[in-house]
Amino acid sequence: MGQQLIHAIATVLENQDDPYRVLEEIGVHALDGTYADLCIGAMSGDREDLWELLRISRQLGSGQTSLDLRSPRGDLEQAAIPILAASSVTPEIAIRLDARFLDRKTKHRRDVLELCLALAEGCRVHLVVTGQVGRILWEDHRNQLPVSVTEPFDPRTTPSPGTPQSVADRVKTARKTLDTDGTATAVLRALRLENAEMLSYNALSRELSLTEANRRQIALKLDKKLELAERINYPDGGRGLSLRPAGRAYLDALDQEIGRQQSLPGTAADVTSPPKSSDYCRVTLRAHEGVEDSRADQPTGDRPAGEAATVASADDYAPKHVQPVYVETPSAEAARAAAESGEIALVDAPAQSLKGRDGETDARVIGWSYDGSGELTVSATYVNPCQYTTCIARALASHWTWDRILTADVLEELFADTSRRILSDARNIGGLTDERYENPERFIEFYREQEELLCKLTRELAAGDYTDESAKRSEITQFAKGLAGSIVQLLDLVGVELSREVRLPEFSRNWSGSKRRRTLCRTLAHSCAIESLYGHHVAYRHLYEQRDNRREAAMDLRVDARDPLGELVGSLVVVGPGVSSLEDELRSALRSPSNLHDDAPEIAVRIPVRTATTRSIVAQTVRRMCDRKHLEPTREAVSLFHGLLSSGYDVARAMYYGLEQEDRWREIHIDEVRRSLAHLDPDRLLSETDVTPTMQKALSVLFGADYPLSGAEIARRAGISSESFRQNRKGFVLADLLREVPEGWRLSLSFADERYGRDVLPWLFVDEPKEQPHLPSLDFRTPMDVLYELATSLVDKPARFGDPDDVLYWGFSLPPDPEGVIDHRQSALEALCKEWSWLDAILPMIKAACESPESDPASDPVLMGSTVSQQPLLQTPGERA
Repeated sequence: MGQQLIHAIATVLENQDDPYRVLEEIGVHALDGTYADLCIGAMSGDREDLWELLRISRQLGSGQTSLDLRSPRGDLEQAAIPILAASSVTPEIAIRLDARFLDRKTKHRRDVLELCLALAEGCRVHLVVTGQVGRILWEDHRNQLPVSVTEPFDPRTTPSPGTPQSVADRVKTARKTLDTDGTATAVLRALRLENAEMLSYNALSRELSLTEANRRQIALKLDKKLELAERINYPDGGRGLSLRPAGRAYLDALDQEIGRQQSLPGTAADVTSPPKSSDYCRVTLRAHEGVEDSRADQPTGDRPAGEAATVASADDYAPKHVQPVYVETPSAEAARAAAESGEIALVDAPAQSLKGRDGETDARVIGWSYDGSGELTVSATYVNPCQYTTCIARALASHWTWDRILTADVLEELFADTSRRILSDARNIGGLTDERYENPERFIEFYREQEELLCKLTRELAAGDYTDESAKRSEITQFAKGLAGSIVQLLDLVGVELSREVRLPEFSRNWSGSKRRRTLCRTLAHSCAIESLYGHHVAYRHLYEQRDNRREAAMDLRVDARDPLGELVGSLVVVGPGVSSLEDELRSALRSPSNLHDDAPEIAVRIPVRTATTRSIVAQTVRRMCDRKHLEPTREAVSLFHGLLSSGYDVARAMYYGLEQEDRWREIHIDEVRRSLAHLDPDRLLSETDVTPTMQKALSVLFGADYPLSGAEIARRAGISSESFRQNRKGFVLADLLREVPEGWRLSLSFADERYGRDVLPWLFVDEPKEQPHLPSLDFRTPMDVLYELATSLVDKPARFGDPDDVLYWGFSLPPDPEGVIDHRQSALEALCKEWSWLDAILPMIKAACESPESDPASDPVLMGSTVSQQPLLQTPGERA
């Protein structure tokens, strides 16, 4: 590589009268010009400069160099790379991404890929990956990488058995349906112009001047009807479109007939053009000839399929025949927003019990909620494996499911498009005889009978009608899992997004025992294995089924080396106070829900696990609740809810009970945000901080007030002392959430009569506050910027900012190592919280106000099943890599 770099420098500087100007023009600025000096010295024959150049090139971006010069990450793109890009020299680099890459946080993976893309400006980069890594690249990083890199791992490229339409069929339908010069075709072309072939709705609207109604109609048509593009969710809660292989094939067909259309107005032609050759970043597949042993952490011993050996005691659960109830509570929307399809979320929030059909609140009540647009939520309290599995199965098999979702007409269409062998032998849908396959009414009748039989078995258990209680519970659990698994598969096949909510209302008090926690995690993991898919194949049957006859009855599985990862059907949300502490135990259980059988294929199921209520979750919740009320969300509303509340469940309850449904669509107003917060219990406000109960009660009173209140009136309404309010309000005053006006005290949130003027907001939520004219805009503002503004107004001795031993000096200074900025800022925040005792209570508001909508990281996945080792793929000339 060193020889190629020297050759490249010689090529660029050959016969140049002003080499400094040449290097300056191509972008060689590393080390403030020192790197250019070394290049010129090396070309003039100075051997010391030559060896120093080669040594320094290896040290760039590491923070410090042998010349005692700081070298930030940006130096990598201002040294050898522009030289190679400007020359005819093109080194080839192979970068291996193996299982260690999967273990990294999403942010770290993005940093690695950014470096790969930077290198690709001047080199030919080969990413050497396993199929699992390739699938992660497509799942999590396709908006960062060129589509030529991620396309080999696109699971939509090769249709699964039973796919209703092939790509060719979709192209044929699109040619008959779409106008070649119409808006829908223009949308597809705009998507193809992007490296990742993805665009947000906002970007599409800007590019093509689309109205919101027209944009939604086109997106729905391209996704659901024609399957040329796919609607996707962005981290900030926004939405967009991603081009599907069929959409690309449709455009190729048009280009062959009428020629490639010119670029859309306003698009940059160089966005899609690689700086060198068209293969500027190539992915090389590897053969799967070896398997890493990932089972070292699996428990020893065989576990019964029915989990009878790990059933928790049910002494604390009084059996009762409880019918599922149809719920329209905010928890259904909160559960849908908490996790995307295929994910698990652990949400620290109160789990409210539902009301039964008798009107009484009962933790045993089972919930069922369908929004009419393809999202189903079922909910049950977990007490023990038998009880929980039975409740979820009964919710899924309720009459509402058959009357509103899996109707005879829907099943008839499904059965007409999908072979019975796929349904029975791949999807493991039980009871599908020839007669029921031909007559969906009989199929539905059979499943209604199965639900009745499950109820009969549970009544026998409650009445003590058994000889062996453990065996009876095992029988019921197995029966319920089979019933639930079949219905989950049917819902997935008809395109319904399923959310399962597991309620643990007493978790913080009654779940300290390690055995009970372990049983819960293994129960959830076992259910996830049964309800996960690889293509059309149930993952549990191929990975963990120990019974030979069951495996032999399954349809043969062909593993696609490009795409060895399956996914969980729907989402799973566990909610209760303190449930995030289950993360490590749940991850461990998901990695090995049972013992892999000896002939298990080299596939795995990718299951992201979320524990934090991120901005994207709050944004999704706000959007969903606004849709219910005919309102449009705003950035300010999302930031306020995120800063003041600790979970999406709190956000949903506040908006559900605090907002009225509007007749006409409009944006949500700040005074509506304020009033909705007043509907929560005071202890849910800033509940994850050190805020005192006094201030929680005072804030609750002020959220509900329509005019300023005196300190004495606030204390009277909140049931606190005036002195306590006076002692605990300092931080909120400094953060400008609380203001003193001539009439008393008020929050810096608009009253109803201020709705149509300029919104009243704390200055830290305002993009360009007049009070702090030098503060960066919201898109670039950091919590340290806000804290610096606060510090300059608080500190009487400016000399403290120059004292190396003072927290104010090092807290607001950058560390010498650029890679350590994040850790340094976290340490600075902790130190400042010790310096100012009031800071911890308002820090969530500061962070929420500074969060850019694009800053929310993705969750980190667990791989359930086999892990595939990376082996070289021997190629002969002419073979495709």
